[in-house]
Amino acid sequence: MAGVAWSSMDTQRLRHFLRVAEEGSISGAATELGIAQPALSRQIRLLEEDLGVTLFRRTARGVQLTEEGERLRVTTASPLRQLELAMRYVGSPLARLERSLHIGLPPTAAGILATPMLEGLTAAFPKIEFALSVASTDVLVQGMLKGTIDIAVVSPAHDGRLFYHDLLSEDLVVVGGPASSLRPDRAVQFSELVNLPLVLPISPSGIRNSLENTALRLKLTIISRFSTDSLEVMKDLVRAGHGHSVLPLSACATEIATKRLRHAPLGGPSLTHQLGIAVTSHLELPRGFATKVGQVIREEAEGLVRSGVWAAELSPRRGLSDGPPQQ
Repeated sequence: MAGVAWSSMDTQRLRHFLRVAEEGSISGAATELGIAQPALSRQIRLLEEDLGVTLFRRTARGVQLTEEGERLRVTTASPLRQLELAMRYVGSPLARLERSLHIGLPPTAAGILATPMLEGLTAAFPKIEFALSVASTDVLVQGMLKGTIDIAVVSPAHDGRLFYHDLLSEDLVVVGGPASSLRPDRAVQFSELVNLPLVLPISPSGIRNSLENTALRLKLTIISRFSTDSLEVMKDLVRAGHGHSVLPLSACATEIATKRLRHAPLGGPSLTHQLGIAVTSHLELPRGFATKVGQVIREEAEGLVRSGVWAAELSPRRGLSDGPPQQ
């Protein structure tokens, strides 16, 4: 694939290629792109001819990336996304803003969202200096109320001083060490958690709040052997066999893939971890800027979900400026 000079037509073919890769189906991608399936097939074939490789193999369910196709997807998705954002905002006054922007992410989302989010924001707003804090929802909300953090991805924040809109939700799973008996095909019932020493977040909001409220409703008692504000420490303790934890799959996907942790679905009832984008109602930013930042963050999250990297369900789109703050 070396030595290929890209034109605007090639860039369009790359976009089409990435959409087919996301959908796993040429017909599905054609529908999403609003073009005829034969035309899309031809674009993919021409791209393969230009590169001299086969990008997809047909399967009973659609198409699957070849090794060369996966390599192309990995190396082009982020740069192409940054190019699209730069082209979209290049003529906008927002692209000429020169200031700093402090963003907050929770530990469970930072590992999967931080890099693509900052890449997307940098492409859209090249003169902005970005700072990132990773902390619990409680800490991030206090930072926003104090004016030290401008915008954050947090668990639902019921505070009239915040504008909050849902972003996505993901299932919580039970996580154990490599010697545990957890299996992805056997759910752990919520009532079984009372017999497990747990490693939980210190923050009373988010995951801990969901667990404790559910336990209270079921008249059960959850035992927390260790509490920490560090996701890495939490996973280290679980990996060493000091307890189990309850986390979204995205927060421990790498450790599960490398067999350093095991997991099982949580049932009876299952629980979800919700995240949204929040800003303060007194945020001192140019009109429309917070909305545009929120749009970029959401678009990056959508790309991760559509590609299967983030096993989550997106909430309906709604701008940060739509409606009053959540009460």
